[in-house]
Amino acid sequence: MKGRIAVACGMLAGLLVAAPVAAGPLYTGTTDLQGVSPTTGTTIWVEVSVHSAGPVVPYEFQFQNECTLPGHVRTVQRDDIVTWVYVDGGDPTTQMPVYLQAIPSGAKCKVFLTRGNVQLKGSVTSYSVG
Repeated sequence: MKGRIAVACGMLAGLLVAAPVAAGPLYTGTTDLQGVSPTTGTTIWVEVSVHSAGPVVPYEFQFQNECTLPGHVRTVQRDDIVTWVYVDGGDPTTQMPVYLQAIPSGAKCKVFLTRGNVQLKGSVTSYSVG
């Protein structure tokens, strides 16, 4: 009995030590609105980038735009990021469209990056639609 307990404790300790290592690289991201002011009926572009110690691959990250409309109605645009551009030693970057055709003036919005369902630290940019 004592042997089984010792083995179980040893396995648990091994898992606790291995868990942080198995968690993978820490990801952070940025989002930056490009060009014109966000206006209802338009498409705006957002430059996004991801910083990671490991490689970044297609479909690993998602771009999300959330807007709260007057009356507290919420809309979500979520797109997989397929293509990344790598600039000499820099973080992978790309540009993503935000479609404001059906978003009314006065809406409060934010764009950010996710990996799975986890929001990347540093990637939130808030804006209002004019």
